[in-house]
Amino acid sequence: MISEKEYWKEIYFWIKYRNYYLVHTKDSYSEVWLAHKQSSKISIFHYGAQSSQDIRFLKARVEEHYNDISQHLDFKPKAFNIYIFTDVSLTENLSTETNYAKYDYRIINSSQYFHNQHSNIFYKWSSKLEGKKTKSHYKRLVLNDNPIEKHMIRFAPITYSLIALNILIWLIMFLVINRFSDIKLLDVGGLVHFNFVHGEWYRLITSMFLHFNLEHLFMNMISLFIFGKIVESIVGHWRMLAIYLFSGIFGNFASLSFNTQTVSAGASGAIFGLIGAIFTFMFIAKTFNRKMVGQLLIVLVILIGISIFIPNINIIAHIGGLIGGVLITLIGYYYRSNRNAFWITLIIALILFIIAQIRIYTIQEKNIYNHIIANEMKKGDYSSANKMVKHTISKHYDDDYTYYLKGLITASQESKTEAISVWQRGLRIYPRSSILNYELAVASRALDNKQKAKKYIKKAVSEDPNNKAYQRLKDELDD
Repeated sequence: MISEKEYWKEIYFWIKYRNYYLVHTKDSYSEVWLAHKQSSKISIFHYGAQSSQDIRFLKARVEEHYNDISQHLDFKPKAFNIYIFTDVSLTENLSTETNYAKYDYRIINSSQYFHNQHSNIFYKWSSKLEGKKTKSHYKRLVLNDNPIEKHMIRFAPITYSLIALNILIWLIMFLVINRFSDIKLLDVGGLVHFNFVHGEWYRLITSMFLHFNLEHLFMNMISLFIFGKIVESIVGHWRMLAIYLFSGIFGNFASLSFNTQTVSAGASGAIFGLIGAIFTFMFIAKTFNRKMVGQLLIVLVILIGISIFIPNINIIAHIGGLIGGVLITLIGYYYRSNRNAFWITLIIALILFIIAQIRIYTIQEKNIYNHIIANEMKKGDYSSANKMVKHTISKHYDDDYTYYLKGLITASQESKTEAISVWQRGLRIYPRSSILNYELAVASRALDNKQKAKKYIKKAVSEDPNNKAYQRLKDELDD
């Protein structure tokens, strides 16, 4: 007869790979019921049936208690797949269909049955790899009532794929580009307010797969592994991906609404969205399992505590992602259960989105490229600053302040005469630039050409009459 180990092993693999969950067992564990809510299916595993009469009796029990079963599961089963583990030859076809549900019976007397029937390559690979585990091991995993561990044993291909993609991109950055500076992250798709408002919307997505360093990547991937698997176990693969991406984008919109001077990167906003989704699930189900809440809070506190010591953490993106995760989860739930609440939640999400867009496009724009150039100059790295200037001009993201900084770099590396040429070239492109007119006025006064100095400072003051430095130089030259 097929062994009990194979019986428990198969039940475990159905939980792990087919996203079924345990709903009922007989006292002797000779019968185990698994449910799949999304497809409204029940799979019953029965060990040791000796005759067709045993199977008919099982079906009669199901029919008799169908309404009680539906009430207990909170859905009406459309199909019962019944797997009979036995060494008795039962050739009678007992598969039927009633007004309630369809009944499909399978007689299992070989450990190869499910292996041959299952198309999931991960199932087949894992079945071979874990074949040496004991019956007690599989039984313990199936009957485990720890809320976190039940979700963690599930196969989560979307979570694994996201982790693999993040690690792959980091390895490319490390092995090929070998730099994680703001300049390089800006080039490869980091989130920047300046670039976004200039049409580079793809950064909402690309920035979610970039990380500043190994520590940043490690913390985010550990968090994604834990919270991603839980969400994917609860709502399924593609819904988890939708929550992840929506939360990440929502968090990035929040970041863009307040952050105009730095490069943002990382999966944190999306991960906090998964955390928001988990707590929303518990609110919806009204099952505030103390153990699960306690475990989640402990993990969350540890991750937040460690993240404090990691530089470049974007708290605004975390908060935005958390809100996004809550909203998208409520929208998905209320769409099926409460249309009024669905429209209210959707309108709230749209209002927040519109407010974010207004804020993003009306907030004072700051050229991130100039900010990076100035930072490189403060560090004394004029060579890197000069490369960034050339890069900025080549991408057509230069402005008058770019040429002002370029002139300062040129003055330090070459000569003041060359710097004046740079400022004059910039002024031909940006004739209304107050900063370039001012610098040329200062340079002309230094060269004792007061006529030119007066011309430049007059233009600078006319463009920016409230600048005290400009007015002071004008007064000096007039005297």
